[in-house]
Amino acid sequence: MGRVLIVGRPNVGKSTLFNRLVGRRKNIVSPIPGVTRDIVEAQVQWKDRKFIVADTGGIMEKGDELTREVRDKVLKAIRKADVILFVVDGREGITASDQNIAKILYPYRDKVFLVVNKIDNKSLEKNLYEFYSLGFERVFGISAEHGRGVGDLLDAVLPFLKEDEELSYEGIKVSFVGRPNVGKSSLINAIMGEEKVLVSPVAGTTRDAVELPFEYGGERFVLVDTAGMRRPSKVEYGVEFFSVGRSIKAIELSDVVCLVLDLTEGVTHQDQKIGGLIERRYRGCVIVGNKVDLVKTPPSQLESYIRQRLHFLDFAPVVFTSAIQKRGVEDLLKTITLVYADYVKQHKTSFVNRAVEKVLAEKEPPSYQGKDLKVYYAFQEGIKPPTVVIITNYPEGWKAHYVKFFTRRLREYLNIKHAPLKLVIRGREQ
Repeated sequence: MGRVLIVGRPNVGKSTLFNRLVGRRKNIVSPIPGVTRDIVEAQVQWKDRKFIVADTGGIMEKGDELTREVRDKVLKAIRKADVILFVVDGREGITASDQNIAKILYPYRDKVFLVVNKIDNKSLEKNLYEFYSLGFERVFGISAEHGRGVGDLLDAVLPFLKEDEELSYEGIKVSFVGRPNVGKSSLINAIMGEEKVLVSPVAGTTRDAVELPFEYGGERFVLVDTAGMRRPSKVEYGVEFFSVGRSIKAIELSDVVCLVLDLTEGVTHQDQKIGGLIERRYRGCVIVGNKVDLVKTPPSQLESYIRQRLHFLDFAPVVFTSAIQKRGVEDLLKTITLVYADYVKQHKTSFVNRAVEKVLAEKEPPSYQGKDLKVYYAFQEGIKPPTVVIITNYPEGWKAHYVKFFTRRLREYLNIKHAPLKLVIRGREQ
């Protein structure tokens, strides 16, 4: 599948253009330079063609180690791309940074499109002419924010794209969530076998939710790396606020959520809070104890401790990994597949009713206002998660502690070992 890479210095509108092409707000758009740090990819369709568009971190000439890592990753992606959209700011004019990037791109000039952004109206088109001095033949004036000129740009890009096998973004959607710096990005890189997402000891490196298609054992996955979720009191309104919101959205859109723990720090209160988000949204879950190479406690004791601290995720398997040493990666993928199999498990109504009868035979529901609670029948309403509806005479009479018992035992009788079960209690009239 053809690949289009968006490059440029910070804050020229690369992410705005990416969001315009993708058709949804996938990347965080902010006036703060350097917000996009990973190379974020998405599939785009224009007319009858599908291709991949990748947004990059702004290439900064000077800065800290993280900036150099972003720059190196962009240079690697430049060599792989079919088309490079070099974005500049049409209002600000040519800067020294633009000239430096032009020098980097000049060896690849045959596939470079110079995109002069922020040409919001016809009167600003005169600004285009100075940009020809950067030495690129194909120059397009656009407004990424308003969509002006974007269609013409895409029409010109299509003939340069390879027509090879499509990259599928279908499959088991797996998000990696957790506190900052627990090893989420490192784990994804270990799974992918290459540095697909930026890894840095600086907390908060990943700010966008990054989707990566992947195949293992004949199964398709879409791996989603997310921003580290800190305590709300430590999250300032702005980029990080939206990053956390995006992480929560990633949980909601996932089939399986990998809750990544740093075993050197134990299960923290924030880990429990994130686990609660997963439980309340009825997502499949794998608890990943990362950095196992740095602790001496036996795995059996570690699992017992994790189970105690995350008791409400009793359905979630525990896997121990070392992202740095690439240990436990295959176990993790196999476990994700197991969880997903339970997450989409569908049972016939007759089987569900027999399972319900077994639970009731073990322990009947407590009476409600002196009256017996009756179950007339039950059925499975859906999957992702497996959802069982109980039809009863007094829905309001089902006490929370009994619902927990009933759900846990029903899961066992339905042989749903590794996924949550959603129980819906309705009256006959509903």
